[in-house]
Amino acid sequence: MAVSTVRLVRLPGLRLAVDDGGSSPPGAPPFLLVHGWLGSHRTWAHLAPRWREQRRVLAVDLRGHGASSAPPSGYALPDLAGDLAALLDAEGLRGAVVVAHSLGCSVTSRLAVQRPDLVAGMVLVDPDYGGDPGARDRLAAVAAIPDDDVLRAAVAELFDRIDADTASPALRAAHRADAARVPAHAVRGTLAGLVGGLPSPRFRPEAEIVLARRTQPVLALHRRPEQASWERGLVTHPDSEVRVCPGAGHWIHEERPARVAAAVDRWLRRAVPSPSPSQEVSS
Repeated sequence: MAVSTVRLVRLPGLRLAVDDGGSSPPGAPPFLLVHGWLGSHRTWAHLAPRWREQRRVLAVDLRGHGASSAPPSGYALPDLAGDLAALLDAEGLRGAVVVAHSLGCSVTSRLAVQRPDLVAGMVLVDPDYGGDPGARDRLAAVAAIPDDDVLRAAVAELFDRIDADTASPALRAAHRADAARVPAHAVRGTLAGLVGGLPSPRFRPEAEIVLARRTQPVLALHRRPEQASWERGLVTHPDSEVRVCPGAGHWIHEERPARVAAAVDRWLRRAVPSPSPSQEVSS
């Protein structure tokens, strides 16, 4: 099994924690794994080891999350996408396949639009984007709560709803443990960044403006058929694929890791193929 190491990558005004391991053969794109809101790189524990048998895999903690530093500001989506761009630049990586969950899907969609040279393909697990615009005011109200304890209680209620379909009590407990590690100002900052940025992919119809600008092949895995149907009308690359994963909760990659891995492998061979040995020699 490929060994990984969690290290801190120093960027201007920021330290990003990265779980880094595996090596990519010539021409095989590395994977950049990006967690969701109030999560951490640990969400990929079921998938990262198997992918590291074939390629280099970096699982990052977004600013303010996990073991990354938590500056007082910089939590808008363009800022978070800029952090990922700076990380890939610092590592000298181009043409990565980003694998993201929930909020990470909005962040990496921004990255794909801002820096298309860095992103060769996208695997998006139950994306948060394209939500009901009526939720904007509700989330803005949570972001504006001044008392940290009251904020935590409101976030716990949000997680109860998001996590309602997660069958495993252990997974639900892990999600809450990750959320509890995020400082209150980072909780507020990420929420304010989602609701305040225009256009924000978090809500329709603004999401359509951002998503239609992605030029990379996309594999999107949704738990809700209506969300999958909506996204099928927005993908632009002919090798894109949008699938429904019935019976899973929001953390599809944790509940159905073998199915997600198989779907990614099939899609990757078609959409982001690595060169064969003969192609490598001839080049």
